[in-house]
Amino acid sequence: WHPLKFLYYKANFDVAIFKASSSAGIGVIIWDSRGDSIGALSVPTPLSTSVALMEALACWRAILFAKEIGLRQVIFEGDSAVVIQAVIQGNSALAEYGNIIDDIRILVADFDFIHFNHVKRNCNAVADALAKKAKVLSDLVVWLEDVPEDIAPLLLFDVP
Repeated sequence: WHPLKFLYYKANFDVAIFKASSSAGIGVIIWDSRGDSIGALSVPTPLSTSVALMEALACWRAILFAKEIGLRQVIFEGDSAVVIQAVIQGNSALAEYGNIIDDIRILVADFDFIHFNHVKRNCNAVADALAKKAKVLSDLVVWLEDVPEDIAPLLLFDVP
């Protein structure tokens, strides 16, 4: 992770697949321009037909979370290149997750500034850990201006 040059927020998202229970978890962490966590979430969800579809759902959830907490200028980062490219290019017609990309395109219209970046997995450690945390949850959990105690040490590992 590195500080943002402007007063934007950064939201990282990821998904974890739990094949044994036919479920998945979505994790989102939102940082301010100084690198402080302003919000995080972990939510279990039913397993879908593909990892790309699940990553698209995680992207959608990150955007919805940013909107719910009133952010208007956000850079979204995820480690699924295919989903990030689909969102940037608006290519939704042929993908099995096309309806989610369409929903994302509608949601982002409410933001003043929005940008999407593909990041390597090692730059997405906190979102990944939050997604894995969903395995033991029964419903959505949100932390504002905080992260779970077991996730806090990972804040230093999301590096560019």
